[in-house]
Amino acid sequence: MKPAPLLALALTLLATPATPAATPALTADSAARLALARNPELRAARQLITEAQARARGTGRLANPEVELEFGAGPDGEGRVAAGLTQRFPLTARLRWERRLSALSIETARLEVRERERQLVAATRSATLELAAERETLAVLSRQRDAAETFARTLEAGTREGLASPLESGEAALAAATLSTALDARRAREATLAGQLATLLGQPADAPISVRPPPALPSAPPANRSPGFLPALRLAELLAQSGETEVSLARASRWEDIGVGLFAEGERLRDEPGGLEPEALVGVRLTVPLPAWRDGSAAVAEKQAAADRHRQQRDATRLAALNAALAAHRTMTARHRAATLASTQLVPAAQRQATAAETAHQRGEIDAATLFLARERLTAAELAAIDARRDFNLAHSDWLAAIGELTPTP
Repeated sequence: MKPAPLLALALTLLATPATPAATPALTADSAARLALARNPELRAARQLITEAQARARGTGRLANPEVELEFGAGPDGEGRVAAGLTQRFPLTARLRWERRLSALSIETARLEVRERERQLVAATRSATLELAAERETLAVLSRQRDAAETFARTLEAGTREGLASPLESGEAALAAATLSTALDARRAREATLAGQLATLLGQPADAPISVRPPPALPSAPPANRSPGFLPALRLAELLAQSGETEVSLARASRWEDIGVGLFAEGERLRDEPGGLEPEALVGVRLTVPLPAWRDGSAAVAEKQAAADRHRQQRDATRLAALNAALAAHRTMTARHRAATLASTQLVPAAQRQATAAETAHQRGEIDAATLFLARERLTAAELAAIDARRDFNLAHSDWLAAIGELTPTP
């Protein structure tokens, strides 16, 4: 091949845009990982940790030293100059309690972020399962609609040839139109679910989202397990610790800081008959505030009440977590029974009935209305099976969240 054609081929390849790789279909787990990496509200919430760390750098420190300067002048060269430096120190362990409270606030911020991550994972998993089930529903309705339209056209042709009654043809057309209406309504719901999932994933609603079909139904539901690490429960325990620390800090703050300072004074006074004589003085100053009018007892009582409230809230949160885990497992077990019944008994029975009705209609043994009824029952059975499997998957996700096994890690 000559150089010129080679150059033209190279330029053609460079000018041809590369075909973008197809976006892999999302599962509930992969969508949750994507949400943890992209959700804008979660990125904003993570700044709570930075804010708490910044606040902690300014707590548990001594007050700034105070510098005092004084100058006075009188007649005939008399005057006075004084300078001092005062540093305030706490009489109690107030600074240690402040540092302890700051450390707890950082851990509290981390747990608040973990709880938001857990909620985001749970919401994203649910949204993904809902969207996958809705698209499966659309596929069933679309298939049934196409079959109904084909049957309606067949009856219409038979009506023209005198092989079918206009009433049957009209019923078939009405059945096809009913399925089309239901299909449009479910498409609107599918658009709503896709928009909700897009928001959780941190992407625009017009971006395409591909999800995998709902997971298959397991042979048996998972065995019940005790809750593991729950950010909300750990957060309640940490708030109770913070309440106790605030009580200790309030007690330590009843005595204000004492002031210890050094000062130097220089003075020049007229002393007759000797004239102006200078004098110098160096000393130590001690300032001790007395809790006479504001002894801090009210602040201690307030913090003590708050600590009691946090302890009661911790106990309530622990009880709610245990009950939620047990209720979620019971719900999941019931959903599994319903989904198993729908998939193994309801749908096969409806399929057999619809097949038998079609055969009977072809033989002229039943009218079109009976055939339409059998097909409607088949559609209802398939949709019920999809809803039951979706409800089980949602209940399973809720149970995992209740026992703390939805690990919020990207």
